Amino acid sequence: MLSEDDLVAAIAAVAGGEGAGVTVGIGDDAAVLAGGIVASTDILVDGVHFDSGRISVRDIGHRAAAASLSDMAAMGAEPVCLLAAFGLPEGFGGVRELAAGMTEHGVPLAGGDLSRSGRLLVSVTAIGRAERPVLRSGGRPGDLLVVTGRLGGQAAGGYTARVTPRLAEGRALAAVATAMLDLSDGIATDAGRLAAASGTGAVVELERLPRAPGATVEQAAAGGEDYELLAAVPEAARLPVPATVVGRLTGDGEVLLLDGEGRPRSLRGWDHFA
Repeated sequence: MLSEDDLVAAIAAVAGGEGAGVTVGIGDDAAVLAGGIVASTDILVDGVHFDSGRISVRDIGHRAAAASLSDMAAMGAEPVCLLAAFGLPEGFGGVRELAAGMTEHGVPLAGGDLSRSGRLLVSVTAIGRAERPVLRSGGRPGDLLVVTGRLGGQAAGGYTARVTPRLAEGRALAAVATAMLDLSDGIATDAGRLAAASGTGAVVELERLPRAPGATVEQAAAGGEDYELLAAVPEAARLPVPATVVGRLTGDGEVLLLDGEGRPRSLRGWDHFA
């Protein structure tokens, strides 16, 4: 099976890319349309992204909306509404709770679709606006890499805690960031994605990662599902929100994860198809 990044590249090759009102197409956290409209979609599947036996139906809805809203945060966008499609298994009676969990972020659910499914499936599209969408591709060698919040909490807690999309932080960082994405798959993978899009290398100092209580360095780097923001900012920039410097972009094209002794570590974040 191809990796997730390879599959995205294969789709992008035939999808048409920019044009016809699309300013930024496949390959970023969200598509950017003419007029500053930003759109992103995510799909969550029972047994892959959550365990319906360990998390409430309301929390499933909350998490599904958070995943798409985190993409809005990564673009520095203000969300306008959500659209949702539910695949419901036989006998499922929690659709009201599912929708209610989605609306707890304060963003209206404006429409969607329903279907029968062999397992619970929730797909959420977020629509927003951004005056200056921040892409993954604007980073420059010498930029510092900073992260909001703490990492590894989802992995340490069994992926059951609620997710808070960093919408306010994303809008604030948009004023200074040259590139940004959300850490859905873990910084061990996502730092490389930001560097590749920007045409740079990157160094991440693992001991500087802000860890959630109980999280190991490995969980903080590769656990995924934290939905914090990773931003590249000029070294002289004044950060508008609390964030931790964890590394920098380089000019050599290589992505290194260094331990406390300065030795490279081989770590990889979440990949649905690995």
